[in-house]
Formats: sequence, structure tokens, C-alpha cells
Amino acid sequence: YQEYVDAKANIFTHQTAGDIAVFNADNDDTVRQAAKAVGEVRWFSRKQRVNNGVFCENGVIYEAANGTVTPIMETKDVLLPGVHNIENYMAAFAAVRGMVSYETMREIAKTFGGVEHRIELIRTRKGVRWYNDSIASSPSRTIAGLNSFPEQVILIAGGKDKGISYAPLGPVVNDHVKLLLLCGKTAGVIREAVEQAENYHGLEILDVADYHEAVAIADARSQPGDVVILSPASTSFDRFANFMERGQVFKAIVNELK
Repeated sequence: YQEYVDAKANIFTHQTAGDIAVFNADNDDTVRQAAKAVGEVRWFSRKQRVNNGVFCENGVIYEAANGTVTPIMETKDVLLPGVHNIENYMAAFAAVRGMVSYETMREIAKTFGGVEHRIELIRTRKGVRWYNDSIASSPSRTIAGLNSFPEQVILIAGGKDKGISYAPLGPVVNDHVKLLLLCGKTAGVIREAVEQAENYHGLEILDVADYHEAVAIADARSQPGDVVILSPASTSFDRFANFMERGQVFKAIVNELK
């Protein structure tokens, strides 16, 4: 972990006094690192007010600069799901202060659908939103994806095992998933993690042969307002060259729905 922290520090350790570095005020490691920055330090925070940077309070994102606090936008208007994306936008807003207008900030946040394969909104059909999170090749990434949605979702998961524990995924699936569709070599270990979790409550789990079957079932079982997400928690190498190919195949199947 220390190597990871040191690697991140390279982002700002070679800056000059005229440069800008943006830090997360809610993380102890980044707060400590900020003390080493040689340029201007700007902060972002989802939990507290900051004097120089961007913060969130009562569902509104504000910018604080030169003793003035200015509202930028409401968090509910950010198209990308998840509190981590609220934080990403706050960091970006802090970085481009004075170079990008508030109007442009708002427009991007309201309309940008995400980077391909990262909780990417594919389409909305019959009131159901379909997402491609193919980059989620580990349980921790799928956990982050599930935590991005306030509603319970229909989850399509499974792939090739990476040799790490799926136990942490089980409780989160039980809390955030209404129907679990599994395929690939890790289907069994994911099922086991879910069924052995202390909060297991009889969640319906179905084994499917491939994404065609998974999409067909999800389409038949979903209701307006539902979310269907591919977030495999596993690598793609049992059936695909990489996560990008996996995501593209999934998107093609979803877009074929009439």
C-alpha cells in the first residue's frame, strides 16, 4: 500500500510553485500528502466545508475561493451514478477553476454518460436502465458499482477466477441485488459467497449459459425503474480477449432488444 501511496505522490512532487494540486480532504493519506505539495493546494470534500476548493453540502456542490462561496449545481443532476462520481466531479471542478465556466461544468455533469465499460449507460428501454461495467474484473470493483445505485438492481456477473476471495462480495450482493444472473467459471464461487453471507435472505440466483440468455431473462423480469448491470467481478479470459471485448459483446446484445 505504501508503494501505491508513493506512486500517487509522483503526480505532484515534481510540480513548481506556480502549479496546482487537488487533494481529497476526506482522506487521511491525501491530507498528509498535501503538506508536501510545492504549488497551490486545492481541496474537494463530500463531508466538510473547505476554504479553497469544492465541497458538497445538503445536496449542492459549492466552490470556495477568495473568501467567496458559490453554488455550482445540485448533486441529483449529475448523470453518472454513485458518490464516487460526485467526488470525481468536485475534483475536476476544483482543477479547472477560472478556466471553465460554471455553465460548462453543469452541462458536462448533466450529460456525460461515462467512459466506456465503466458503469456506462447503454440505453433506457421501457423505463429500464441498462449499464455496462465490464471493467469490474474483481469483487471490489463490483462492490463499488453496486454501491453506486440507491435501488436494488438485476446483476449479471461471472467470468474467470483471479484467485482472490469473493467473500466480501456476498453481503453487498444481498443488500443491493434483486435478481442475480451468473455465468462463467466463477458462477459457483459467487453463488457460494452470496449464500454463505450472514445477510443471505433467499435472493434468487439463476445460472445462465451466456449473455444472450442473461439479457433475455433480465428483460423479461425487469420493471420500469429497474437497473440491469453487467458487473462481472471476474476477469474476461474464460470467453473473451479482454474486458473491452466483453463489454462490446454485452452492449451489442442489449442494443438488439427491440
